[in-house]
Amino acid sequence: MTESSAAAKTQPVILVVEDEPEERFLAATLLEETGFRVIEAETAEKALAILRERGDEVNVVFSDVRTPGQIGGFELARIIGVTWPRVHVLLTSGDAGDQPSDLRMSATFIPKPWRALDILTLVEQAAGYHTGRDAR
Repeated sequence: MTESSAAAKTQPVILVVEDEPEERFLAATLLEETGFRVIEAETAEKALAILRERGDEVNVVFSDVRTPGQIGGFELARIIGVTWPRVHVLLTSGDAGDQPSDLRMSATFIPKPWRALDILTLVEQAAGYHTGRDAR
């Protein structure tokens, strides 16, 4: 195994679930540039399909609360909590009506607009990973 493939195996994998392409691109780019591997999904249903295939690889799911389709972010968090309990969930929303009161213990709610440093810090904590950047 080469050094770069060994590094890729140790980099946490973040599944970003966001239906807005610009926001998904921003989150994915931010995380990739900081040393995470990123998988993207537009819907919670697609995220679940990815988890069924690659759930053993995914460390953190970063999802919008409001996703198109029959499953929203809160329900996605509940399903992940039961099916993949080691996967940490970070949920975000810009809608003041979305309340995190019924989230499972390992899920974290982040209101929009979020700041890049906040997301990086929370993802690092959830993944148990330190990217080595200076967190001033």
